[in-house]
Amino acid sequence: MMLTLGLLSVLVGSAAAQDAPPGDPAPGDRIEITFASGGTVIGILVAPARHAPPASWTLDLASEFPGLVGTLTVPKHDIQKIRKLRIVQQPRVCDLGLNFRTPDPVQRKPATAAVAPDPAPSQPPADDAARKTDEEMRKAREMYARFPSPDWSPERYNMIRVKQYRGQLPTPMEREFAQAFDLWVKGRDAANQK
Repeated sequence: MMLTLGLLSVLVGSAAAQDAPPGDPAPGDRIEITFASGGTVIGILVAPARHAPPASWTLDLASEFPGLVGTLTVPKHDIQKIRKLRIVQQPRVCDLGLNFRTPDPVQRKPATAAVAPDPAPSQPPADDAARKTDEEMRKAREMYARFPSPDWSPERYNMIRVKQYRGQLPTPMEREFAQAFDLWVKGRDAANQK
């Protein structure tokens, strides 16, 4: 009878432990915190610092954001939802110290018909200002040939600027176009005059 009661108490205890909802995450758990704004942050829960408020959690962000060394302390009243995540065991590219870059988009070769060859000057420019002007016009034509209309336009330039204003990162080609937009306009005007 004693043996039966002892076995019964062990079985009931293990069943209760399985049905119990998970409590607060413990230090060492990888968690995702969702704020009321909808923003999320992922990190490893660590013991709070001595100066941290008593009702807060501290996340180590170095495991999720390579190159970032530090912690983030979040008051519990700012947290809308917490989700416990599995620990990542596989090394990521950023953990291996490899320099991984996303490939640049496929770049079109400039159309040969769009750019007329520069006529050979009958006599070289006499002064430095004329030489600089010729060089700038050559670069402007090359810029316009690299970014032809209608794909690249002042409207596209405005969209890139709005993208930057919102904090979005433009593509490498968009950044190059935005940086040399004035040169592109000169090349477009020169192409339209012919």
